[in-house]
Amino acid sequence: MLNNILYAADLGLFGPFILEHVCELASRHNAQVTVVHAVEPVSVFAGALLETYVPQKDKAALKHHGYEAVMTTIRARVRQAFEEDFIDFKGSTECICDVQVYDGDACQVILDTAEKIDADLIVMGTHGGHSNRSTAIGSVATKVLQLSQVPIYLVPTTMMRESQTRPRLKKTRI
Repeated sequence: MLNNILYAADLGLFGPFILEHVCELASRHNAQVTVVHAVEPVSVFAGALLETYVPQKDKAALKHHGYEAVMTTIRARVRQAFEEDFIDFKGSTECICDVQVYDGDACQVILDTAEKIDADLIVMGTHGGHSNRSTAIGSVATKVLQLSQVPIYLVPTTMMRESQTRPRLKKTRI
């Protein structure tokens, strides 16, 4: 039985297509959906630039206030992206109960959120195979598949990139 579905969103080009799958699954199972988006930590290079060029007294304020401002902006942008994604969507969006944004490693954010909300299923896109057909699943999806205690529903997007068309949503039974 599916009660809680976690949709791991990356705000990519194929988000609306993946959302169709998520909402279809939720509708069929009368489940609620929590959307999570991970913001990767500042890179080593960016951190080194801050350490080198920002005065010590400004670093603390920047890390505290600047970080919060950036995360607030990102959270608002994620919510706006979902509203925009649903403009042409003909189904119901009532299944989405929450949109969460956390900073950290994407895989760990997904796994932690799945545990926190007691998810019955994690839905995410594959996003692999950008230039090499041997990698049909992206690195985040691969890690989540390896480490998750929760079943995973992967929505392939590799073929979509090759054809540059949006495939039809297939009716899937779970």
